[in-house]
Amino acid sequence: MTPESALKFKTYQLTKSLLVFFSLAITLSLLVWSLNNYRWPRIFYGPRAVYSMMLLSIVLALLGRYLLLRMIQRESGMTRILYHRLPLAWQMLFLFDITAPIYLAAGVLVGVSAAVLTALVTQTALQLFTYARHFVSLAEASYRIAGTALAVLVADGVFISISGTQNGQIVDTYSKLTESNELLGCIIAALVMLLLLTLISLLSLVAHQSDAVTSPPQSDGLPSMTVSRWRAFVTSPALLFQAMVLSVGPLLPVVDIFDDSRAEVAWLFFLVPLCAIYYLALMSTRLGIRTDTLQETLADLSSARRRQDELRDYATLITRVQEEERRRLARELHDDTAQALIALALGLDGLGRAIGNLDLTERDKEWLESLQNLADHTLEGVRRACRDLRPSVLDDLGLRAALEWLSDSSSSRGVPCNFSSRGATIPTSSENEIAIFRITQEALSNIWRHAGATQASIELAYLPEQLRLTIHDNGKGFMPDDNLDAARDTQGGLGLPGMRERATLIGATLEIISSPGNGCHIQLSLPIGALLASNKQSAD
Repeated sequence: MTPESALKFKTYQLTKSLLVFFSLAITLSLLVWSLNNYRWPRIFYGPRAVYSMMLLSIVLALLGRYLLLRMIQRESGMTRILYHRLPLAWQMLFLFDITAPIYLAAGVLVGVSAAVLTALVTQTALQLFTYARHFVSLAEASYRIAGTALAVLVADGVFISISGTQNGQIVDTYSKLTESNELLGCIIAALVMLLLLTLISLLSLVAHQSDAVTSPPQSDGLPSMTVSRWRAFVTSPALLFQAMVLSVGPLLPVVDIFDDSRAEVAWLFFLVPLCAIYYLALMSTRLGIRTDTLQETLADLSSARRRQDELRDYATLITRVQEEERRRLARELHDDTAQALIALALGLDGLGRAIGNLDLTERDKEWLESLQNLADHTLEGVRRACRDLRPSVLDDLGLRAALEWLSDSSSSRGVPCNFSSRGATIPTSSENEIAIFRITQEALSNIWRHAGATQASIELAYLPEQLRLTIHDNGKGFMPDDNLDAARDTQGGLGLPGMRERATLIGATLEIISSPGNGCHIQLSLPIGALLASNKQSAD
């Protein structure tokens, strides 16, 4: 660590220590103030009011936080959750204070000191619960306790100044002015508390972001990082749900209208909308995260499909270029090399006839004969190479004749092969014909080399809805999946994977059915729609 970085780190740690110190100082000051100024309220439900609200607030806060953690565990599938790895929407719910209306109720129904004391005790229990699970640091926990208590003090003070009534006193008669002042005071107090809680949450986001790294954040990156998180919080549903929770504030003065028994039941009914709104917040956040995940998955699938289409187009282009190169090489071999070999063979034949009457030694005659045989064999090899590279029968006579020629070549190589065709020929593009020809050629090559078969068959069928090619042999068979895996692991091996890839490029499906001892059955199906599309594309 450089000296400059070490200095920044010390400054960062000092700032956190000062935040903890001032937060604890404010918390202790408010605690002492609330205890000194608290007086038992002279209301129907008397001294137990503040204890009831305090217990209710603690239970509600801890229950809400527990439900949030349980839902996050269920959605993530992890038992140990790291806050900084959570989606931002879940992080925002940790800033959502479901007990804010209870603080406001304590100030309206009991007194400001009771409201501050309730906020201090509730936030201390909640932050300790959260801190024990490593979701907040000590600095942020102390800041949240002090900040929430200050917000409650200011908001309930605003209510007192507007309503003009002394909280915690029995009011026998209500005038319209008193009722309207209390209603207005509750509305403004709820708005003030919403603004203060929002400000506290915004500042808390900075602390959370700073705690996410082991070293102090860079000065140039902190402003943009802070602004982005603030913008995310302001536009998140958590702020909207916080406003919805505080919207019950204007209903608080109604409680004082009821008598002893009905008053407690009345303010207990405030729990129903609070729990409903919090549950709605959890469900909305979960649905939003699932929607985002689904959109990301769809985007990844679209990107993968787009890349797959690009690779397929590239493979099609490579195949086309390869076939064109095969055609060029076959033409050059036929026009140049084969013609030169034919001339050489004819010349050797003429030379043999010319010197036949001469008295040559037996060794010279054998040498001349070997030259003639070499020329004939080389010419035959060049012709075979031309046919393998690009058989002229495919270009001149079409697919049916080319497959029949392959069947005859298989018979000449020692494996009798029967060819049959049915249905009216449907013209197709050269790419489709080449792919079908190469697949058949590869299948017959496997039969010759590996199957140990004594009989093979090729069937070409033009059906109403598809072109179907069937290749069958009575060889020793194999397991297609194992053979495919072995072909992929073999360097330069094309075989069955190459056949399937060629079929996919033309929009066909290739089915390979085989098992040890039962031969092999290969069936290629090309839909008529793909044939017509390829014909149209070729025409264009």
